[in-house]
Amino acid sequence: MIPSILSGGRRLAVVSLVLLTSCEAAGTLAGGGAQSDYLVARQALETGNYDLAVQRYGRLMGSLDSGSASRVQLEYAHALLRANRYDDAIAAADPLIAGRDGSIQASALAVRGTARHEAARARLTQGQADAATRALLEGAREDLTRFTRENGPLDTAGSMRARLQLIDADLETLGRG
Repeated sequence: MIPSILSGGRRLAVVSLVLLTSCEAAGTLAGGGAQSDYLVARQALETGNYDLAVQRYGRLMGSLDSGSASRVQLEYAHALLRANRYDDAIAAADPLIAGRDGSIQASALAVRGTARHEAARARLTQGQADAATRALLEGAREDLTRFTRENGPLDTAGSMRARLQLIDADLETLGRG
C-alpha cells in the first residue's frame, strides 16, 4: 500500500484545481450542460468571479425543474448582489419572497434587503438624498426586520441585525439632510 501524499484538505484542493484548469476558456467544464453550468456558476460565486457566476446562473434559469429553480434563482440573486447589480438582485429576489416560504424566502429577504440598502448607499454617495433613496432604505429595513423576526436563528453572526442599525443611521442622516 502506498501512503497518501496529500491530506484530505489538500487532496480536495488539488481535485478542485484540476477541475478548474480543465475548464474551457469560456468557463465550461468538459461535457457542458446544466450540471457543468451550475458547477462553474457556484465556483465562480464562491471565488469572487461574479460576472461569470451571473452569466452561468442566468443561462440555467430557464432549463431547470421547479424543485431546483428556486435554489438556483436565489444563488443568481446573490451573485447579482455581489456583482453590485442591485436593481437586478432585487428583481431576482422578488418572486422568491412572494411565491416561496421557509429558508428560500428567508434568504431572498436577506438578499433583497441587502441589495436595497446597498443601492441606497450608492445613491447617498452620489448625493441623491431623495424620496427614491428613502424608499430603498425603508424597503431594506422592512425586509431585514421581517427576516430577523421570522428567521432570527439564521442570523448567527448578527450581520442582518448590524445592517438594520446601519439602515437606521442612514435614515436618520437622510432625515437631517
